Amino acid sequence: MTTIGSGSLWNMTQHLPVTTFIGAGGKTTCLRSLTHEIESAGLQVVATTTTKVYPEEHMNAWRNLNPPPKQKGAWFWYDKVEDESGKWLGPTVTAVDDAIAEDIPLFKCQSSQVEVPGGNERFWVIEGDGARGCKLKCWESYEPQIPKYTNCAVLVLDRGLWGNVLQADQVHRSHMCKDLPGQVWQAESAWSYFLRSPVFDSQYEQMCWVILLNGPGKTIENKEVIDPMDSLDLLHHLWYRWLEIQQNPACIEKRPSHLRLATGDAKEGDLRWFDLW
Repeated sequence: MTTIGSGSLWNMTQHLPVTTFIGAGGKTTCLRSLTHEIESAGLQVVATTTTKVYPEEHMNAWRNLNPPPKQKGAWFWYDKVEDESGKWLGPTVTAVDDAIAEDIPLFKCQSSQVEVPGGNERFWVIEGDGARGCKLKCWESYEPQIPKYTNCAVLVLDRGLWGNVLQADQVHRSHMCKDLPGQVWQAESAWSYFLRSPVFDSQYEQMCWVILLNGPGKTIENKEVIDPMDSLDLLHHLWYRWLEIQQNPACIEKRPSHLRLATGDAKEGDLRWFDLW
């Protein structure tokens, strides 16, 4: 296994200009944490969703068809309010892409040569999925809603599932992955899920991908703590399973250009990761 890295969400996403979170098990928390990190560095950042979220109280709200003006601080951009739920509905994927393209005119989204925002440019953090509070998500054909100008796409799932029997009510749209509920969630079942996820979908293969098992570590005397050795053990299990899987040429052919496996508590900013390639 390659060198283990550690740090915060921003370190994990390599300070790339446009990050989109999908999946389940802490996407909104990740969006808030990453946005706060970028803002704390004195940079401009826009957070938004291509689906819908509950009203955001941690940022400056901007309700408009157009993105917020370039100003310091963190802004959450949404389009309208859903009458029934009160949730904020985000702009369309196309609108987000258009705004990013205008915001970062020299930005090359599908290249290893990424121009990092500076000066008047700003960062973008996007929630591109809904999961109805579940810990794992299976997708319909029209999902997820990932802007094409995304640099770093992060698949989030609940770390607390590890080592336990996966229950159907923990999975959003469990009927889309009927073989998973009832199985112990470990390296083999996790990779079965990963290989069917957007991570290995050819339309997103040029993005840098991170699979994040998000959440606190072991519970000791009713206190949730991160156990570094537990994190490393989990990553090793996933790595060993990949060594077996990659013997299948089909898996190698459709893999994304870059994949990082990460685990830890995004809310606390304590993550560990390594790159498969």
